[in-house]
Amino acid sequence: MLKAAGFPRSALRLSDDVDEAFTRIEDFLAAQTAGGGRIELDNVLRLQESVGVDDDTRADFAERLSAVQPNAPAGAVLLGLLVGLSAAQLQAEKA
Repeated sequence: MLKAAGFPRSALRLSDDVDEAFTRIEDFLAAQTAGGGRIELDNVLRLQESVGVDDDTRADFAERLSAVQPNAPAGAVLLGLLVGLSAAQLQAEKA
């Protein structure tokens, strides 16, 4: 679809920072579930805090998401936010 809209082919690939951000999340999930373990809420909160998402941010996120997209799956949208923030953090570290 992006190609049809005239975007260059390079825009269709994930940036290195987004790819690395997804890898961070995948590594986190793998470590949390190794040996049949469960993902603990406290660890999820620490992951969120590592990219600047705290209690106030979560509350604001929930309020604003329900205002713009009431039926959106909050967990999936939050995951996208975490990946984006992690990618931005990685990019800032490289600058």
